[in-house]
Amino acid sequence: MATPTFLTEPEVAERLRCSTSKIKRLRLSGALSYIPGRPVLIDEADLAEYLEGVKRRQAAKLAAEHAEQARKASGTVGDPDPRMWALKAALKRSFRAKN
Repeated sequence: MATPTFLTEPEVAERLRCSTSKIKRLRLSGALSYIPGRPVLIDEADLAEYLEGVKRRQAAKLAAEHAEQARKASGTVGDPDPRMWALKAALKRSFRAKN
């Protein structure tokens, strides 16, 4: 079994290219696990877990944006109810057939 590698707050901040106060906020909000003490230690595995969570949230956000763009392109943005969309589509077809 490999021994865990621990990092201090300044080392984590350097890796994430952010401030140590941001690392402290992440710790205190529960987003980043740590070992209390002097200095505060953060396991590299916990840092990797946090980064994977950030990646998943970013991927989900991008997927939602793409889905919204697809809905806008199809013209169904204002009608989340499929029955209303079908009714409007049928009315458009019948109007076109008359003209």
